[in-house]
Amino acid sequence: MRPRYTTAWLGALLACVLLAATALPAAPAAAQQPEEPPAEALTISGTAYYVDSAEGDDANAGTSPAAAWQTLDKVNQATFAPGDAILFKAGDAWSGSLQPQGSGSDGAPIQIDRYGDGPKPLIAGDGADAAIYFYNQEYWEVRNLEITNNAAIPGQRRGIHVSGDSGDDWTDMREYKHFVFEELEIHSVKGQQGGGWHSGGIIVWSPGWNYVVSDVTVRNNRIYSLDSVGVYLNGATRNFSSNNRIENNMIYDISADGAVLLNTTDGVIAHNVAFDTHKRAGGYHVPLWTWATQDAVIEYNEVFNTYPGGDAMAYDSDFNSDGTIIQYNYSHNNAGGFVLTINDGTNPSNFNTDTIIRYNISQNDRHTVFTFAGPVENTLVHNNTVYLPEQSTARVVGSGTWGGYATDTYFYNNILINHGSGGYEMGQSTNNVFDSNLFYGNHPASILALDANKVTADPELAAPGTATIGRDTVTGYQLLQGSPAIGAGRVIPNNGGLDYWGNAVSATAAPNIGAYEGAGLDPAQLPALPPTPEEANLLVNPDLESGDFTGWGYAYNGAAVVDHDQRSGDYALELTAAASGAEQKVTGLQPNTMYRLSGYGKGTGGGAGVLGVKNYGGTFKDTSMNGLNYTWKDVVFITGPTDTSATVYVYKNGGTGAVYFDDMVLYAYGEVPQAASNQTPPPAFTEGDSDEFNSATLDPQWTWVRENDQNWSLTAQPGQMRIVSEAGDIVDGGATARNILLTGAPEGDWTIETKMDGKPSSQWSQGGLIVYESDQTYFRMTRLYGSGNQFQFTKQIDADRTHVEVPDTIASTVSYMRIVKEGNTYSGYYSAGGETYTQVWTTQTADLVEPKIGLIVCAGTGLTADFDYFRLIQEDTPPSWDVIEDDMDDYAATGWSATGSSGSVVQEDGYATVTDGATGYQFLTKNGFAPPSGAFTFEVRAKANAPGTTNEISVRGGSYNIGLFLTYGTSGQVQDRESNPQHTATIDTTVYHTYRVVVHPGASYDVYVDGNLAWSGATSSGTGSAIFKLGGSGTSGITADMDIDEVRMGHGIMLP
Repeated sequence: MRPRYTTAWLGALLACVLLAATALPAAPAAAQQPEEPPAEALTISGTAYYVDSAEGDDANAGTSPAAAWQTLDKVNQATFAPGDAILFKAGDAWSGSLQPQGSGSDGAPIQIDRYGDGPKPLIAGDGADAAIYFYNQEYWEVRNLEITNNAAIPGQRRGIHVSGDSGDDWTDMREYKHFVFEELEIHSVKGQQGGGWHSGGIIVWSPGWNYVVSDVTVRNNRIYSLDSVGVYLNGATRNFSSNNRIENNMIYDISADGAVLLNTTDGVIAHNVAFDTHKRAGGYHVPLWTWATQDAVIEYNEVFNTYPGGDAMAYDSDFNSDGTIIQYNYSHNNAGGFVLTINDGTNPSNFNTDTIIRYNISQNDRHTVFTFAGPVENTLVHNNTVYLPEQSTARVVGSGTWGGYATDTYFYNNILINHGSGGYEMGQSTNNVFDSNLFYGNHPASILALDANKVTADPELAAPGTATIGRDTVTGYQLLQGSPAIGAGRVIPNNGGLDYWGNAVSATAAPNIGAYEGAGLDPAQLPALPPTPEEANLLVNPDLESGDFTGWGYAYNGAAVVDHDQRSGDYALELTAAASGAEQKVTGLQPNTMYRLSGYGKGTGGGAGVLGVKNYGGTFKDTSMNGLNYTWKDVVFITGPTDTSATVYVYKNGGTGAVYFDDMVLYAYGEVPQAASNQTPPPAFTEGDSDEFNSATLDPQWTWVRENDQNWSLTAQPGQMRIVSEAGDIVDGGATARNILLTGAPEGDWTIETKMDGKPSSQWSQGGLIVYESDQTYFRMTRLYGSGNQFQFTKQIDADRTHVEVPDTIASTVSYMRIVKEGNTYSGYYSAGGETYTQVWTTQTADLVEPKIGLIVCAGTGLTADFDYFRLIQEDTPPSWDVIEDDMDDYAATGWSATGSSGSVVQEDGYATVTDGATGYQFLTKNGFAPPSGAFTFEVRAKANAPGTTNEISVRGGSYNIGLFLTYGTSGQVQDRESNPQHTATIDTTVYHTYRVVVHPGASYDVYVDGNLAWSGATSSGTGSAIFKLGGSGTSGITADMDIDEVRMGHGIMLP
């Protein structure tokens, strides 16, 4: 049994969010239920059966807690009668599939619930087709359980699956009735991301498509972190199915769709909150939508942060639907827009008619606010309020073809605020009627000309653009007194009777334009309004208007504040050098909160950079900036359960051109629950070792990921592991690569190495080494056929992939590859003969959790790879300060000498001071210094004392010449003066810092300041005699006045 955990705080958060979503007067109040309702509250007319996984016994009668059953098998063997109840003990867990038999009756359903105190009982499917399964059953109610169905690899899996067979006579189908799924926590279902809509949380559907079911209610559940659909409720045919409802659920971190209602009449999707959907799946997906429904209603929902991809609007009235009403919803920051109305006109029998879209609010939605695709007919869009900010490129209306275009689309009484650059794309749609709309901002004259009763003045909203998470945060979209929208609309028959806030809408009097029908607010007595993002900005000096890096604690490699190329004001942040950037740590954040980081950037001369965030409780997130003109980009992140700070960064990787940043904003968007942390549990791994592949059977240390035993062999080429490539891969969120061979990685530093006979010959086919945390996070070093034959080193973190290729000039089919781990850094190398290795890319940093190591062959069919061996090489002893370890309490006694023609070296209490003379130089040198070879590390703790000084730290050997200068100043610099290109970082050098230099084999090196990486991948060739010196340079003049407190040097890589 796995450890249990309490989710009380998440349940409370769910209750708060859903309460906010339903607290407006227009919405009926949410059902007020205790988070863990006791079994005593149940009304049980039949027999109650108890199940206790720890102390129960299947030989018991099961009819009391003292005589409880123990296993799911026992429950599955019983047939239950109307009015019975199956009660699982709180805090217990069961593995496998619950498949209880029997059906209840009208007024006497069979109930599944909990008893006792503690967390919800867990039903863990552990890879079953469904954790809970019903077939040809009805009148069941399931409450107060936690349900998972995790597995190592994807498959068609569900949390709950309801299926059956209603016959083949579609004029006389058997109708099953009444299921309630309530107060459930469903997560970590490892379904198929791209396998249609039949994997996910709650799936009501028969593979024969003929299970007719009515009166299904999915209510007050938390459904999250699963693939592929949160809820899929299919009634089979609207001629028999009716009254299916999806209500008051929180649905998030979903691979594809949030909730889908189809093939039913009078269905309802209401009071739900859905966010972070369309997160992992390709294809076309929408958070909340209907298909083939009659008179469905989508109302009082909130949808936000839908990820990009096909569709990706918040709401959708899909084809073969009639009379769909989409009302009283809040949509914000969705990649595809607010609403989709669509019909597949390539089949003449398809249709979409009489959709009504009214009294909704759309803020900052992307791509297209209103999308009409295919020959939809008679769509009424009235009394909505739309807000698009200055940086928006979204279209207000887009009409596209799918076997035809929309006809008879009516836009009445809408407030359409477009401060962005997007327009209207009407295509070949016909009879688009605009009347009594308020257009403000950017709208083409051709659209304005269509509305004879338009208003083009400022609508005088209370605070547009300020709403955040929660349906109750939209007060800023109410009208002020004197607004030109008040009473300026046209009367709409059958208008629903209410506005977004629950104000009555007259059937006869002219209404307001927009989603608000109340009286205008008095500007002198406004309710509390949220601030604008700019007013709520948490960044210090976000536009660099101080003229320097005030507030930015760390700027390096030549990052500068410049008085040119600014977007606004007088200054911008400029990056020109490779690996340059700046960072700002933001404190005082709230845990479990969604934040939005945005800014403007541009590149010149081919320059490109990123704006991002890290150290917030999750993996780093950033967005690229490379256009010739300033463009606006944003990043959304959620702080961890205990995290109260984050680091915002700008960074430029390459050395080409320049990149500029300006007008950055970071603000809190609202509290949200966390996604599940262990969506894909890996197989158990033991710590591995080298393998020469001399056995005809596979060593037990190895584990295959998605094994295909037809494409690997230890006997086809005896003494070698043969893996034949296939088309799958694990890039950018995909998980289709077969035959990844893994074993456990040891602690500490190590090197993995292989000799591979095989040269890829088809596009993207590749083979080599991998360091693997998951399909989303890994490093790999491969021989590849990309742009010709290449070697590639790849870093992918949370499906965000970066990689570098170099030409493969090795004529032989045999090559050697190596990945070196040092601390939390990884480097990839290749070799023609296994002796001299060449690094691909630079050393990369990542914190992998329990990584695995092994072999991968994937991404194409043009490679048969024979691996002669897999070798794991570890350091026998950890590195230490075995060359120099000196606290500088007495420099002369520990082997240092003062050298120079002018100036002085003074031994102070616990440190030494080196000062140049005016006409010569002075420095400390280490007597008898023998420069290390291979990897080594040294560090110096020092500070600069006088203006104008540069203060050198220099280590020179036969193959390297590493020189750091510490230029004096509170905004001084640590400079790399010997490598090409040079690197710099801006710091206060007038106080003590510890400067650590990590030198890799081949003499490339990284520099850390007080444990923080300043730059990496610097290179230098060796010149001159061996020396370790501290102080002035060999030129005349005062170049040094520095205090030296500690000096250390040792063999090996020693990361901070």
